[in-house]
Amino acid sequence: MTDFSGGLNTSTSMAGIEGNQLYDVLNMELDSVTNRLKTAAGTVDVMHVSGMTIAGAAWDGINKKLILVDSARKVYASDTSLSTYSQIGTLTGTLYPICANWENGLLIASGGKLQYYNGTALVTLDSSPNSTSVYTRAGRVVVTTDNEVHYSAVGDETNWTQESGDYSSSVWVEAGYKDGGKFVGMASLSQDMLIFKNNRRVYRLSGEFPDWSIVEVSRNVECAGRTAFVAIADTVVTLGKNEVQALSPTSDYGDVKPQGISANVTRELMQMPSNARVRFIPPLSQIWFIGSAGEALVFDTNHSAWFKRKFNGDVVDVIAVGNTVYVIKPDRVSKLEDSKFSDNGKPLMWRFKAKRIESHNEYLLKRTQISIMPYSSDVYSGYIKVGGVILPLPIPASSLKIYHNYAKIYKNRTKIFGAGRSKGLYVNGELIYQNPAPIYGNRTKIFSRRDIIKESRNVFRSKYLAVEGYGTAGGFLLNGIALDLVEV
Repeated sequence: MTDFSGGLNTSTSMAGIEGNQLYDVLNMELDSVTNRLKTAAGTVDVMHVSGMTIAGAAWDGINKKLILVDSARKVYASDTSLSTYSQIGTLTGTLYPICANWENGLLIASGGKLQYYNGTALVTLDSSPNSTSVYTRAGRVVVTTDNEVHYSAVGDETNWTQESGDYSSSVWVEAGYKDGGKFVGMASLSQDMLIFKNNRRVYRLSGEFPDWSIVEVSRNVECAGRTAFVAIADTVVTLGKNEVQALSPTSDYGDVKPQGISANVTRELMQMPSNARVRFIPPLSQIWFIGSAGEALVFDTNHSAWFKRKFNGDVVDVIAVGNTVYVIKPDRVSKLEDSKFSDNGKPLMWRFKAKRIESHNEYLLKRTQISIMPYSSDVYSGYIKVGGVILPLPIPASSLKIYHNYAKIYKNRTKIFGAGRSKGLYVNGELIYQNPAPIYGNRTKIFSRRDIIKESRNVFRSKYLAVEGYGTAGGFLLNGIALDLVEV
């Protein structure tokens, strides 16, 4: 068993899922290179805050600063090293901030007047309409109100006055006149803009003023809120109450029902809060649906597979900056680190349950073998269970410490005595003796990651075999699980 690229499927029984799917999975994902199942990245803290509770965040790509909003709507800007922060103003609205890069800084829409952080000060644009979202397009600032889309004058975020005959002045358009709905949000694509309303209707705004058009393209797309959708290239993924849908502006757009991509995780979506935030993480090729209590539902865009994550504290937002992924929490800012499997200074937990194997007669399990590749020298604990056969994860004797070992003792099957825990087959690395490769300029590590194989020879009979794993602390890559089975 090496292929788990089907991801999570809780829509049927453990025996009814496909062989490459998982009935349960937590803090595990697919490795982008090998497509094998691995533990998800942990975090390291970047910045701690005091005297405030972070309630929102955005990245200023122009000034390379992190913008933070506290529970009292006060706005702070960090320095470029993310080591300190200072207050720059207060939001004009009460909604979660939606931002867009513009000229010297960041535009911020929170339900009140539009605001502009120019790198030094937070300026309120008093002539702007009350804005629930903001984007930039064709040299204009574009905002939405309850029922209208407003464009600023060309190149001037302060000018919102429409002048007859002047195509460069401010303009506005209304979508769905008297259809009884209000705007939920707007997604900007390369050629079009998709506008979502709270009556499940979607409109497409194409072209630029004065050569523009607005048409209704669907009446069956539910969008849960202002932050419940994300644009990826020319596709928009929306989170509804019980479903996730993907919309793409193709030639048959509007004639075909939008594609549902969440049939396998309907039960998990029903548990998402109404204010869930949807974020695309380009370095991971993942879409995160951020829930409550540190939980997140993860969609792998490369494999169209679902997984689950749970941090050791609440998560406010997730922001990708280049190849770095920042996790915003109420009391700190952390970043994902592949070599770590802890969060908030505490070990993370991982688990998975694969397809249950059932037999008309009985299975005789004669040998079980697991192969893993540890991601670091950190101590880890856990086991993989096949039926009644339990294999503790193999740990090199040099890696196990008692002092400062944070692994749980209860149900920890890792043996303290070294002879018991280190039994296994270690795949050899490169030889050093009589190795003709030059040392100068050689970046090959002497001690590199090695596969570790552990097996159990046994006699276990049952009509079904459940394959599952559980553990905590250090991360690893699961190369595969091999079973010697006969039906008797």
